Formats: sequence, C-alpha cells, structure tokens
Amino acid sequence: MKHSDDEIARRLRLGEDGAWEFKEIAFAGDQPRGPRRDDLADEIAAFANTDGGVLLCGVTDAGDVQGMSRARMDALERLVAEICTAAIRPSVRPGIFRRELEEGKPFLQVEVPRGHAQHDSPGGSFQRVGSSKRVMTSDERLRLAQRRGQARFLWFDEQPVPDTGFRTLEEEFWKPLLSAEGAADPRSALEKMGLLTRGDNGVLRASVAGVLLCSRTPEAWLPNAVVTATRYRGADRATGQVDAQTIGGPLRRQIADAVAFAVRNMHVTAHKTPARADLPQYSAGRSSRRWSTPRRTVTIRCAAAASASPCSTTASRSSPPAGCRTA
Repeated sequence: MKHSDDEIARRLRLGEDGAWEFKEIAFAGDQPRGPRRDDLADEIAAFANTDGGVLLCGVTDAGDVQGMSRARMDALERLVAEICTAAIRPSVRPGIFRRELEEGKPFLQVEVPRGHAQHDSPGGSFQRVGSSKRVMTSDERLRLAQRRGQARFLWFDEQPVPDTGFRTLEEEFWKPLLSAEGAADPRSALEKMGLLTRGDNGVLRASVAGVLLCSRTPEAWLPNAVVTATRYRGADRATGQVDAQTIGGPLRRQIADAVAFAVRNMHVTAHKTPARADLPQYSAGRSSRRWSTPRRTVTIRCAAAASASPCSTTASRSSPPAGCRTA
C-alpha cells in the first residue's frame, strides 16, 4: 500500500528501522551504477523474509532526497523490477511508485510484501533485524520454511481481502457475536474469531469469512460472493428456465433466501404429507446443490469462492473438496 506524503516525510526525519531502508543511487549517465545489483537484491529479499518493508531509492542514509531525471527514474525502475524477478528466488512482486515530496527531487518507493516462502538472493538468505539485514542461521532458515509452508495452505475463509479493514465489517452483524469482554476490544476479538486477519506488512484486514458474514454487500469486495438459484422446466437444463434469482447480501441472508427459493420451487404432490425429509438442506460449505422431483429440477449455485479457491463442486459431492471448509 502506497504511503502518504506526510508519512514519508516523517520517516525521512526519523531514519531507517526494521521496515524502512534508504538507498543512495549512483549513476553513470542515465544508468544506475551503485549500489551493486546483488546488494539491492539482498535488501529486498531480507524484507520479504521478514514482515515486508519499504525501500526508498534515491535517498541518502541521512534522509536527504537526491533527485533524479525522468530517464534515470525509468532506468532505476527497470533495474529494480529485473532484480525482483531474476535475482531473487522465488521472485518477489513489489509495488514500485514514483514519489516527489519536493519539486525537482523525485525518488522511487519500493513496497516489498511479506513473502509466502523463503527467498534467497545472491548473498545468501537474509532477514531484516532493526535497520540492517542479517544472514539467517540454518535453524532460522528451517523455521522460516516451515512457517511459510504452512501459511501457503490457509483455508480460503481465513485469507485477507485486499483494501479492507476493521470498518469494512458492520457493527450490526459482528456485535451479536461478541461477549461482553470481546465488545470492549472488538478488533482483537474479531481477529481471534478469524473475521479479521493480518495481511501484507502486518496490516489488519477483513478475512473472506469476515466479509461474507459481517458485510451488508460482500459482493462489493468479493465479486463472486452471491448465490445463483435457478429452476428448470424439466429434469435438466436443456428444458429451459422457469425461475431464476441472484441472491446477495450477508451469508446468513443468502442461505435463508436460497433455501426459500428452493422450497418455493419444490413440487409436493397433493396426496403426500410434507415431511422434514422433503425440505432441502443447504450446506454453506458447498458451492452447488441440486434438488429434483419427477417434474422439475432446482439448482442452487454459490459462486463466492469460485475465483480464488478450488471450491467448484458438482451436485453429487457429499463433502467439500480439499481447500474448503464448512461453516
């Protein structure tokens, strides 16, 4: 996330720390010649192996902005992008921004995200410790690989949703979930429940579960977070649709409206007394469910996770696939 001008100016006054590094750049003509390519790779990989951080290129250790021409900015940006792609394994995908706090003195802001694996650079394996990088020991490399390996297999509902935060979750939905103790510190309580989680650089984000359960319009953050319900004229889709509805809103409302749609469209013969077995049972952990009668088919399809998780299932599945979890 790009930082504000005020935040950058404050950081220039304070100096480097565990999340900020200044790099003065030497040029030969319009081409960057210092620091060495491998040194930049080591600094970027150290951030990725820790909690992420910001590299300000074109700033001295004292916090003074050098200033550089447009051609030099272009060349420096290409160099940083090439380093992140070719000199670090696995590669890093930073945000690269051109900033100017004082007219005529632009610099490059490189936002390095927290990595999802151990990143190796030409100098070895580094982590950020205070305002400098440090070579990791074999034990530290092993622990990092274990932690990052486990983090790659987060349940879909635990993953952070970009550009969200505590205020994305609406109080009318999360307040009934908290105890009196939790209500005193709702951010911590919601994080313990998995409705808030830490994203890149440790920023508190709403999780997929939080958006689905505690947002009035989850589809605004997760475009596929809707239920599509369809009734067909006969026993298969080729017979044509009779009724269809796209159901949005909080997950609880989606489930209730989807069940109501299914009940409304189910056929119950006049000579048969309706029983509980005749009513559809909807599971929030499944992405598709079909109910059939001799005359018609009703299909409920939940696309909430379709674009980001291997959750697409057929109507015949008896349990969610690997990577999905029931609510």
